[in-house]
Amino acid sequence: MTRTLRTALLPLLLAAANASAGVITMDGVVFTTSYTGNILKLEIDAARRTGGWAAATAIDALGIKTVGSFDSVSMTSSTGAAWTLSSAELNAGGCGGKAKGKAEAGRICYTGGAVNLADNMIFTFTFDGSPTLGAPHLKVHFVNDGGAKIGSLLSMDFPWQAQTVATPAPAPAPAPAPAPAPAPAPAPTPAPVPAPGPAPEPAPVADNGSQQGGSDSGATTPSPATPEPDPALPVTVDPILVPQPALGTPVGDDGQVGGGPVIPPADSASGDVPEPQTLAILGAGLAGICVARRRRRPLA
Repeated sequence: MTRTLRTALLPLLLAAANASAGVITMDGVVFTTSYTGNILKLEIDAARRTGGWAAATAIDALGIKTVGSFDSVSMTSSTGAAWTLSSAELNAGGCGGKAKGKAEAGRICYTGGAVNLADNMIFTFTFDGSPTLGAPHLKVHFVNDGGAKIGSLLSMDFPWQAQTVATPAPAPAPAPAPAPAPAPAPAPTPAPVPAPGPAPEPAPVADNGSQQGGSDSGATTPSPATPEPDPALPVTVDPILVPQPALGTPVGDDGQVGGGPVIPPADSASGDVPEPQTLAILGAGLAGICVARRRRRPLA
């Protein structure tokens, strides 16, 4: 809400606040009445009194009339005043004065020891019966420290006011229920350790040394053992696997061929394939034998 709008609404709000209360202002003193049912409340704010009441220091009596018919009334006050009720009219001499003219019904006058003037002086009147409290007539008696009357005797009617209906204060909203605490996470359950199974039985071995497993593809057949060589038999060296020195290769002083280690001649077996050089030597020898025999044949 902007400042301008608040300023414009302030008089309306003040008027609404005072709509259910009657207010009288005189010589700097403010008198306010309000009522609810049969209870009438009077507030006097006199700390800033001026004019004829500037020298006043206390009040010692007040009267109310034009409140309709009622059976009884009682008064309490925030000032601690222990005043007594009188049916006489309040005048310059107090509640002991006589009313002028015809006596008026529906009036009260309370008087007693003087109470000092201040703000927020509250007087509460509780009636029994059917009073009319919308526009009461108020009288107040101001005195100085010596108890003498000071200023004019207030005697005025309050403007009409509506009954004040007390609005019960809204019940406080219930506090929100606290959120439930989160449930603790369950501890992980360890996986059970599998029990060791029975050891597999060894497959039966047949007489020929192989395992009997039928057509089981997982069964393995042991490879035949490699026979160990007989030390009494000569060792045959395959000339293909062991290279032989070429013809004409010089032999060193240390008995090595071509400076390398001496390779002993291998025994040729009947199934060995002769070297080409050997075939050439054999072929040359056979050719020489044939030539010699032709030379020895006599001429016919």
